[in-house]
Amino acid sequence: MSFDPLGPLHAEPRLVTFMTDFGLRDPSAGVLSGVVLGIAPSARTLDLTHAIPPYDVEAGAEALVESLVHLPVGAHVAVVDPGVGTQRRPIAIRCGRGDVLIGPDNGLLPPAAAALGGAVAAVILDDERWWGNSRSHTFHGRDLFAPVAAHLAAGVPFGDLGTPLALDTIVQMPQLPIEVVPGELRTVVRIIDGFGTLVFAGGRDDIDEALGALEAGEALAVVIGATRVDTVWAHRFGDVAEGEPLCYIDSTGRLALAVNRGSAAERYGAARRSPISITRA
Repeated sequence: MSFDPLGPLHAEPRLVTFMTDFGLRDPSAGVLSGVVLGIAPSARTLDLTHAIPPYDVEAGAEALVESLVHLPVGAHVAVVDPGVGTQRRPIAIRCGRGDVLIGPDNGLLPPAAAALGGAVAAVILDDERWWGNSRSHTFHGRDLFAPVAAHLAAGVPFGDLGTPLALDTIVQMPQLPIEVVPGELRTVVRIIDGFGTLVFAGGRDDIDEALGALEAGEALAVVIGATRVDTVWAHRFGDVAEGEPLCYIDSTGRLALAVNRGSAAERYGAARRSPISITRA
């Protein structure tokens, strides 16, 4: 049987996940699961994280990509939504793998859609039959996104959720600069993780194209703004002594600079979008 991008989510059991910047200091995060279970008691709910930095859409998009590729097919609610209550569109995207991404049309969802087989259909969530009983301008996670996910889990076909949306009109995450020149990779700090690791725009293919194949222990020079860091190419943190820097490919395939048991961000005064140059030392 062929895959119907507008049909029901998938066979039982049905998974609904949540990723937000709500934090855990109030009940907002837990309410999302309660809303889903009130509509679809047989659904399974999973909290990926509610600790995305407030309003940080890019960090939320990164977290979705990192996590969803390891999960079963499901309806995935993502809420990092500085524009809640404005003219930004609430949307759902059906992915090639079968998942549905639900959240604001602000660039948060497309990177995960690409990682889950690409976007194959999208709708604006404007059919109020699938919204919750509460209707606020500031809590669309509870009142719109979670109820829609619950109805999907209960068997409502994707195509019934709202008005079809052209895929090329969905807001995309801005592309970050990556420049490959012979002997040098020029890029920027993409995100800084909770350990102070600097995650760069770019991955294995980019550094291999710029510098050629690297072996563990080869010396590199990483320039962060005006600061030069002498480091080595490594496969694991244990390849360098405690307190020493290392350049490596992280668990999701991204190029990164870390300090073993330390914070590269603090040591080198780096911030998101800091310019980076990497060469052989």
